[in-house]
Amino acid sequence: MMKMKRIALGALLSLGLMACGPMEEPTPEPLFEEQDTQALEASCTSLGTGITTHACVHSGNPTDHLARTASATRTTSAPAISTKHKAYDLALPSGAEGSVTYVPATTGSYAFYRTQNVPFTVINGSTSATVAVALSHTVSSSGCSLVYVSVHDLTAGTTYIVATGPASGNALTVVPEFLDDSRTRYYQDADGDGYGNSATSVYTACTPPSGYTTQRFDCNDTPVSGVGINPGATEVCGNGIDDNCDGSQC
Repeated sequence: MMKMKRIALGALLSLGLMACGPMEEPTPEPLFEEQDTQALEASCTSLGTGITTHACVHSGNPTDHLARTASATRTTSAPAISTKHKAYDLALPSGAEGSVTYVPATTGSYAFYRTQNVPFTVINGSTSATVAVALSHTVSSSGCSLVYVSVHDLTAGTTYIVATGPASGNALTVVPEFLDDSRTRYYQDADGDGYGNSATSVYTACTPPSGYTTQRFDCNDTPVSGVGINPGATEVCGNGIDDNCDGSQC
């Protein structure tokens, strides 16, 4: 008898669900950051403090250092420096160029930070073509031994020969970094109050444009008039303005 009642209740429940239509799955929140790799932006003039600080952490941490004896010739069998988040201490041939190899796991832009500004050439091991330098500049970060960086666009799985030197002391430390690991989203802050417009942003490992901030949710980013309206402002009752951008007025 109880079994019959359970079957009847189940049938009624099924009919009710059919009448109401199929149950909808909740729509997942979209992933905010891009999933695909990005090439270095054409507008980039220097790498940002985020990626540089990250590279300096590895160069300053003894446990992140790996020794490599560079090959005297440009060859794809030279020692590799492909492990992420490491500082490679290269022993170069006396007074001459030395070579190591780099195999990127992902297609994209890679920065090679180093402790001396010496000749540094990246060569496609399959085609022998030199990879163009997408960006290069000096590095100045307090307490950091890294002084120069160059960025190269590389293809996943390709063996690249990195030829560098000669270097002072026949030694050079190289810290490779994948730009996508250190990209930050910046928001346009037109009124200069420290909070940006969520609808206008850039996602980059480069130095952001002037007038951008990492904080968002400014509901009034209008220059001058919007400077006192942001999530950090104090709500003023009775002025008809949502001063703290919480969606309501007191």
